[in-house]
Amino acid sequence: MLASVYITQYIGIAFILSAAMAILRKQGIPLDKLALLNLAALPMVGKIFYAPIIDKYRLALQGKYRSWLVISNVGMVLLLLIIGTMDISQQFLGILGVIALYVLFMSIQDVSVDGLSCKLFSVDERKFASSVQFSGNLLGNIIGGGLLLIFYPWLGWQGSFWVLAGLTVLALLQVYLFKEPKGSVEDSKENNKNLCKDIKFFISKHKSWFAILALYPFASTWGFALLNPILVDSDWGLQEVGFSIKIFGSIVGLLSAMLAAPLISKIGRNKALISALCFQAFALSLMILPALGYTDKMTVYLAITAHFISFPALLVVSSTIFMDNASITSRKATFFTLQVSFASLLGFIYSWLSMAVAKEFGYGTTTIVGFAISLIIVGFVWVLLSKKHTIKNNNLEERYSQ
Repeated sequence: MLASVYITQYIGIAFILSAAMAILRKQGIPLDKLALLNLAALPMVGKIFYAPIIDKYRLALQGKYRSWLVISNVGMVLLLLIIGTMDISQQFLGILGVIALYVLFMSIQDVSVDGLSCKLFSVDERKFASSVQFSGNLLGNIIGGGLLLIFYPWLGWQGSFWVLAGLTVLALLQVYLFKEPKGSVEDSKENNKNLCKDIKFFISKHKSWFAILALYPFASTWGFALLNPILVDSDWGLQEVGFSIKIFGSIVGLLSAMLAAPLISKIGRNKALISALCFQAFALSLMILPALGYTDKMTVYLAITAHFISFPALLVVSSTIFMDNASITSRKATFFTLQVSFASLLGFIYSWLSMAVAKEFGYGTTTIVGFAISLIIVGFVWVLLSKKHTIKNNNLEERYSQ
């Protein structure tokens, strides 16, 4: 069920942020207008504002997190059907509003399933749970951003969104059949305490980790966000773009996500994080050639392979640490979401800035400068991890990750 939810969680947003972006660019939509699609996804970074509500209240259905999952899935299905009936060329701003509402429901689903995962899985199981999460996300990318883009000439705008809605219904049925175990009485009492004070204490306790979260999304989003428009501007077909990034790339990413768990077990959380971050900087360096106009298949596929080897592994490692930090609190969904939202916000900002900067200075200059900055970030994170040992939570790393 968790795998199914994580898959459907990303099929819609993958189609919107990748496939739809390539489709609109093919129609001649300028980069600065395309950047608005990223802003429509901003409700994803506002999850921290409603995560406490999900942690505290249960709707009139069985299970605290399950009840929110049912409601959010129903909302997602209905909104996907509505978007499919709208005209993308004539109602662009209206579609952005509906997309933002869809992302809100998707974010509620995200918070709920993350809280459920923190509730269900032990320390030893979290690496595997994180691998399932991001493997599911990548499968969603394959379907939403890849396969649907390939079949878009036959399905069209409406047909594509109806397919997305149908797949989301399958996850809804599984959630409906799931029975969530009860939580502890102590957790319910703790959730009535001062939220702002708890958040302030949590951030203070993990301030070095939050400094890392502010920086590491840069290498992942700065250069790779430009690849779709680079390929479209280089006369790649929509099917070629969809296959290379969302199918081939996600297949590589699936292997990376599955191998990340044994990597964490072997070398520990800190070393796994810095290793993935170093490889992510290397992947960004490979983006320089496509950005300079070298868009032959070998060069592009090499850059895609490097990105999807490093990025999913980085997500699995960081998600495992998110669970470590959140699972020992009573506000599991809130504090997991706090970390995710903070990193996601910076990721969206970096992605938007890269497009805005590329419009003014070109793809090549933007990517080269981004690579130089990413090297500085890697050095800073390495110093922070080696000197301050920031990613420890009640000796979890010493006990479980060696």
